[in-house]
This record gives sequence, structure tokens and C-alpha cells, in this order.
Amino acid sequence: MKLKLLFFAVILLTYGCVKHKVAEPFPNARPETYISLFPDSTLNQSTSNLHIHWWGVDKDGWVVGYVFSFDRVNWFWTFKNDSIFKLQIFGADTSYNFWIFAVDNTVKIKFSEGQRVDFVDKDGDGLWSLGEKFEISPDDSYDDTPASLTFPIKNTPPTVEFAMTGEFAGTRLDVPDTTFPIVSFQWIASDIDGDNTISEFWVALNDTSSWVVVPGQFRFLTLLAENFSQSDTIADAFVIPSSTQTLGRAPVQGTLKMRLNGENVFYLKARDIAGAFSRTIRMPSEEKKWFVKRPKGNLLIVADYGVADNSINFYKSVFDTLVGWNYDVWDLRVGSRYPRRGILVPPFPRVDFSEVLTRFYNYVFWVASDEVNFDIAAISLPKFKSQGGKVLFSFILPQSTTPDFDVGKALSDLSGVVDSVSSTPLTGFVPAGTRILNYNPINPAEQSDYPILVRDSPADNPVDGGKILAFLRALYPSASAHPIYWLEPQSAWGNRSFTIGAESIDKNFVLVGFPIYRFNGGTKKAGEFIWKVFNNFGALGKFSSLKN
Repeated sequence: MKLKLLFFAVILLTYGCVKHKVAEPFPNARPETYISLFPDSTLNQSTSNLHIHWWGVDKDGWVVGYVFSFDRVNWFWTFKNDSIFKLQIFGADTSYNFWIFAVDNTVKIKFSEGQRVDFVDKDGDGLWSLGEKFEISPDDSYDDTPASLTFPIKNTPPTVEFAMTGEFAGTRLDVPDTTFPIVSFQWIASDIDGDNTISEFWVALNDTSSWVVVPGQFRFLTLLAENFSQSDTIADAFVIPSSTQTLGRAPVQGTLKMRLNGENVFYLKARDIAGAFSRTIRMPSEEKKWFVKRPKGNLLIVADYGVADNSINFYKSVFDTLVGWNYDVWDLRVGSRYPRRGILVPPFPRVDFSEVLTRFYNYVFWVASDEVNFDIAAISLPKFKSQGGKVLFSFILPQSTTPDFDVGKALSDLSGVVDSVSSTPLTGFVPAGTRILNYNPINPAEQSDYPILVRDSPADNPVDGGKILAFLRALYPSASAHPIYWLEPQSAWGNRSFTIGAESIDKNFVLVGFPIYRFNGGTKKAGEFIWKVFNNFGALGKFSSLKN
């Protein structure tokens, strides 16, 4: 019995002294990283806008972020699984490499989106190489064999098209059929590789073997030729780019040959940083050209007159007598139909109209039948006056055709000789024989030295004398002007008289609120009035074949 107990005790002691091995945790498994390109174009050349997707797989945890690089020098943290990258084009064909690796949930460092991640550059070449460690702890929390792809990038040529949208409603969307030697162009351009890859624009005039280069940040330019004589048929045109619809500060290098009193075509193409060109576009469109008119002298008649009568021919006959052929006519109404303006109104009048006045003319005779182009006058005539220009402005406003347009303010802005005009006409029909007086009938001591004018009749004017004339308005002269004409009182308008003509104190701007041609009845003094105005301007004897 004792032997059995001893044997049992030995067995218990033996088993009680056996050492059992405790199970150890497995080491952390590094995550694996994968890439895909959308669309799948790794075997073909892509555009420079790449949509890259990536993801990671971690066997014993989960992926919390990624580190990527395009150059193995700069590495950045991201929480994203995809992104669209705009890659710079450096030549006709460019290749990019992309590396990315996943980081799992065991990482001890808290990174922020876009944070730079450094590596230990063991070989000192400045580039990460396989086997070099990143400054991420612990070391086994990231994929140490980043996934990578090579993207061959094919450059896409830019595109360009004209966009002649002016600042005023109703102007045409291309170059007018006829212009003076100052004309502007506007365009839009794009590049699928990024608009910033457009490095320059090439422009030509008539001859596509001779180009002038315009920097790529501009979308507007003006061709300006002004140094020529009456015998010249070709003039050097400066190319002046601008960031707005205004005359730029300085021309680019080189000039273009503009044909005077001849037909012209403007050409444009875009070039990107890889040297690829867009298709060449032209204005006017295929098979068309535009005529550049050489200024004849330093007097311009602005025919802003929409009434079908003989007035413009009458004014031309007056100036034929005064100055011969040394004047030009700019018809702002030909081809107009409200709200569309005339076909000779440029899309960018702040440049192409205003600069023509100031650079080529000393004297302007503006004839308006309504307020349609008062906005153009308001941006051009003040500058013209400030540079010594002198103006005779004749208008009539039977009714306003432009909603919410303040004609009084417009006349004040363009002339400076009135503060306003009556908001509505003060007369009905004006009968034949009505006089425009050179004295104030209420205060006869207030007078001017201009001739009395008489409303025409069929006897005075067989062509137009029988046509209706109506709805005259009062002028309210400014402090820098004085009245020169008053309407004769008539029972038809309550025997009232009001100012209907005013002149600046310096006699450089004359504004009359009636059509001069229709007040050439009786002793026919309309021509004498025009002569008197231009004599006061100091113009007679100074008209020349080019601006002084």
C-alpha cells in the first residue's frame, strides 16, 4: 500500500514540475498598397489632368492613411483614397512617376493632411531608395515597398476663339465692315492641360508669314496706326495688349502692316509652353475682309441720326464749302434697328471710338436724333475736350427709347454745358416759321451773336420742309456755360420760352437741342450758324488734311 502511494506521489511530482511554453503574439503585418488610374490608361498617353485611385490592405488591422510622392524627394501624408492631379507639361511629351504606400493603425505619430513626411537618406543622393526608412514609428506600420506607376503625358494643343462682347448692349460681335486705323480684338482661350500652360498668342495682319507675339496672360489687344500721311497706303500698326477693354499701356515688340483705304484680315493663334499651337483663326470670317479708312482731315461728322431726311447731306454740303474734302463722316446709324446698333459702331467704343477722336481729329460735329448712342458720346467727348477737342452737338429727343435712361445726366456728362434738360418735351408740333431766337424774350439784354434760325417749310425745303418736327426740350445750362438760343414763345406751348442752346464759357463746346437742318427756313441761316461756331472754335483756316 505504501508503495502505491509513493508511486502516485512521484507521478504527481513529475507532472507538477513540467514547464509549459506560453503563446507569443505574431509580429505586425505591414500593409500592402495598390494603385489604379481612372480611366485605365497606363498603356496610353494621358492628358495632364490625372484621376488616381489607391487603396491599402492590412491583414491584422486597418489602413489609416497614405504617403505619396511624384519625385521621391518630397513625400506627403493624405487620408484620401483618390485625387485629381494637374501635372505640368514641360514638352511635347512628359512622363511622371507616382509612388504611394499605406500606413496602418499601429502608427504612433499623428499626421495631418498634406503634412510632409521625411525619410532617412542613407546614400545621400536626395532621393528615397528601396530600403531607406521613413520617419514613421513604428517601422513596421507602413508598406516599405511603395506601389508605383509611370504616367506618360501627351500635351494637348490649346484652343482659341474670338469673343467680341463689348461693354455696351446692341453692338456687333465682330469687327465692323469699316473702321479707322484703331481697332480692337478680344478672344477666349483654353487648354485641357490648364489655361496657365498657354504661354503666348501670335497675331498677324494680312500676312501669316509675319507674326507678332503677345504674352499669354492677355485676351484683348488694339491695333493702332497713326504715323502716316495722306499718300500712304500702308502703315505700321502697334500691337497693344490689355487686361481689360481699354487701351493698354505699351505695345509689344514688333508692328504689323495695316492697309489704309484697303481691306485687312486679322489672324490669331495660341501657343502653349510645350510649343504646340492652336488652329489659326481669323477675323472677319472666311472669305471676308474689313476696310480700314484713312482719316482725311481733322474734322469728323458723327452721323448719329436715325431720321430719314436729307440732313446729313445738307451738313456735308456746308462743310464742303467750308473745308472742301478734308473731313470724315462716321455713320453710327447705318444698319441699326433698335436695340441693335449700327453696323459701324465698334464693339469696344471706349478704345476704338474714343481713341480715334482724340488721335485724329480736332473738331467734331455730332448730330443725334435720340439718345441711343449718348453712352458712347459720354465716354469719348469728355476725353476729347480735355485734350483740346472742340464740339458742336445737335440733338433732338422726341421720346426716350431706352428704359431707365437719364438723358439729362447723359447730356451733362458728355457736354458739361448743361446740368440737365427737361424730363419731358415742352412743345408739341413745332409749326413752320417758328424762330430760334438769339436773345431771351423775357430778358432781351441776354443775347448771343449767333444768327436767328427759322423752322423750315415746304417752300424753304421742298424735300423735308413738310415733315413733322416736334417735342423740343429745355436746356438748363451749367455754371461753366451760358445760353445762346431761346425758343420763340408760341400759343401751342403756352407762350413759354426756354433755353434751347448753350455754349461753354471757353466757346469750345456748343450744345443745341434742335435739328439745325430743319431750322434753315426764312433767310436760311443754318449754314451761317455752323460757320460761326467753327469760326469761334478757331477752326476756319486751320482745317488740314491731317490733325495738327
